[in-house]
Amino acid sequence: MVSLATVASLTEWKQRFEFNVFPGYSVFMFMLAMFIMLRDRRRRQVNYCMVAAGCALLVLATAELGVNIARVYQGFISRGPFMTGGPEGYFADVSTTTFVVKSCFYNTQTLILDAVVIYRTYVVWQNFFVVVVPIIGWCGLLAGSIGLNVALATASSHKSDVFAAQTGQWITSVYGLTLATNLSSTLLLAYKIWTVTRKSAQYSSNNFLTPVLRVIIESGAIYSMTITTALITFAIKSNGVYVVLDMISPIISIVFNMLIIRVGMASEFSNSAPSQGTWAAALSERSGLRRRLDGTFEMRDLEVKITQVVEVDSEYQRAAASDKTLSGISFAHTEVQLRGEQLGIEEEDSLRNSGSFSGSGNAVEPSAV
Repeated sequence: MVSLATVASLTEWKQRFEFNVFPGYSVFMFMLAMFIMLRDRRRRQVNYCMVAAGCALLVLATAELGVNIARVYQGFISRGPFMTGGPEGYFADVSTTTFVVKSCFYNTQTLILDAVVIYRTYVVWQNFFVVVVPIIGWCGLLAGSIGLNVALATASSHKSDVFAAQTGQWITSVYGLTLATNLSSTLLLAYKIWTVTRKSAQYSSNNFLTPVLRVIIESGAIYSMTITTALITFAIKSNGVYVVLDMISPIISIVFNMLIIRVGMASEFSNSAPSQGTWAAALSERSGLRRRLDGTFEMRDLEVKITQVVEVDSEYQRAAASDKTLSGISFAHTEVQLRGEQLGIEEEDSLRNSGSFSGSGNAVEPSAV
């Protein structure tokens, strides 16, 4: 089995990696999520509960990162070398202040994330009875988190063994409850969005809920697989659970912000009216019309310029004369046909060759044709 000193060394390198990558990536996603939630405050109401949850997750993740760095420093430099078991004995002690504080930070993040997922499920379903089971699981998770931290803080005889029955049962229950709560809420949320997308597919070819559904499934799968890995490594009593545990906090913050960003991008894409084509958006932008959330447009004052064009042309007179001439020709041919019925074909041909006939009282010159 991997020793705790090796795990601590791996944790140290992981903390260096997180110190360079996690703050940049997570803070960038946090800033983008805050921008999406706080924009257009005059037009729509801001969900300050979600804003507070995002800020709390970032603060807790950063604080846990600082506690991990402090544990590495104390284990290898300040306290660990002077203890009986050395650095390994320090990292094995679950009753130290840093270990208990780290556990409290992790449990708080888990409770916040599961509560947010339950809240999203309730908002989508608008039915309290649908989220009864996840709420029961969340209450069990709260009780398990409190019991776990109390067991860690009061550990005496078994403080050097995190897999002991006094603490192991609490850790197993916490992992199992957070997995069941998050997975059930995610499945309910994904099922509702999937049914809405399937029903609306027959009316619209472009549905912005499809990308949101993918993000919900992906984020739920990432978090569930991480918790499952931690539960398995703890069940087989592997010290690798410490490494997995340190990976959960960044994943919690990333999963929370990722869904907000994707929903904000999908709603922005939907408001730009993609189903009408790019020409509609360009026309709205050029005409000064602003699209409302319900699909209508805000009317504004328009400036209309009317140009009057007057044309005087002598061709109209010539065209009128041509119309009279054509009517005379038509009349002549009609008379020819009538005379042709009486005189016969040969006499009609003779009249056409001569260019004139009598009977209508009018003569037509060949040049008019």
